[in-house]
Amino acid sequence: MSGVREIMAVDAQTMLLMTNGIALVAAAFLFMEWRALREAFLLSFALGFSSIVIGSSLSTMRQEGSFVVGVWIANSMVPLAHLAFLHGAAAFAGRRIAPAWFLVPVASCLAMGLSLMDEAGTLRDQLMSLFNAGAVAVLSLKAASVLPRTSGTGASETRMLAGTFLIHGSFYTVKTLCAFAPGAFVDLSSYAGTMIVVSLFEGALVAVALAMSIAAALRRRREGHVIRLAESDPLTGLYNRRGFENRVQTLAEGGTHGRGALLLIDIDHFKAVNDRFGHQEGDRLLVSLAEYLQLRCPGSAIVGRLGGDEFAVLLPGFDEASALDLAQALCRSFGGNETSGRDTPGTLSIGCAAVEFPAADLPAAYLRADRNLYDAKSKGRGRASIGANLGPSPVQPPVYAPFTPRALSRVANG
Repeated sequence: MSGVREIMAVDAQTMLLMTNGIALVAAAFLFMEWRALREAFLLSFALGFSSIVIGSSLSTMRQEGSFVVGVWIANSMVPLAHLAFLHGAAAFAGRRIAPAWFLVPVASCLAMGLSLMDEAGTLRDQLMSLFNAGAVAVLSLKAASVLPRTSGTGASETRMLAGTFLIHGSFYTVKTLCAFAPGAFVDLSSYAGTMIVVSLFEGALVAVALAMSIAAALRRRREGHVIRLAESDPLTGLYNRRGFENRVQTLAEGGTHGRGALLLIDIDHFKAVNDRFGHQEGDRLLVSLAEYLQLRCPGSAIVGRLGGDEFAVLLPGFDEASALDLAQALCRSFGGNETSGRDTPGTLSIGCAAVEFPAADLPAAYLRADRNLYDAKSKGRGRASIGANLGPSPVQPPVYAPFTPRALSRVANG
């Protein structure tokens, strides 16, 4: 029996050392990433792993006879680490946790401290294990619940993170229920007890799983950030040409059926605005138009700046008549106090075209809208057009470019 206990003690110490090493590497990595990115969830998880490192380091003192430091204080670091993990999970999901959750590690620490008053070793150890495991179970299950259950980009990493917390919380729930089971917790000082060794093994696996999940989520977020930069217009914050095309393509391939409309928008005499007032005023005008379109267009609209003073809006669910009504309203009210709070030079010309989903004729819709924009300009600018009398275009858009350049419109119109 003593030989078995010696093997279990050695195994427990080895697993504790492994957990400490994993947590140390994870904490250092997350701290460095937090310094670079300033993401709140990275700092929270880094603090959580740091707490595990501190607790694991202090736990070595239990074998030197310091039960208070090696067991009570060391074990108190575990709920504190899981509070940091809960905060990190909430920050990762863009949520906040109630202040009451910060009392859980405090209550656990105080309860374990009260159990020190019991001099009977086994009962004392069982009570401490009960309070410690209960706090970890509650915090872990709460962390699993705050993570979103979504599909799409990044969903696999989020599911892995939530699943890790769920399994970890479930294990600690069982550990709590087994606190008074014979042989489960025999002696915390020497790691004697089946549940103690199993818990250390589970802790090493959870540390690895959490580190892998966070690293994968961080990589996915970086990829998303790069994509957003590549698809965003730096001046206005709208989608650029690439981003607009990708969003429209995603909508077309996502099973959307029915009607829609496309608006192509130009600022009239934009070059004159730049020449007369300077490029700074021209940039301000572009930003004002971007804000104006986001304010006036419905939430389902896809709004982008294609380049220069050319903007595009895709309106799912709109027919040509309703799109023309919206376009005319945009033309009427742009240039006044409704945009940026002060008078804005310039008027809008807008070309409208119908789009059918699934959008097999989307390139042709771009061409029709561009021709209708030319029609609006030819009729005096400051207006919208659906080009009812224009007939079909004799020029087919190139298959490699869904957006038709202005030059192609002029060719199509002779």
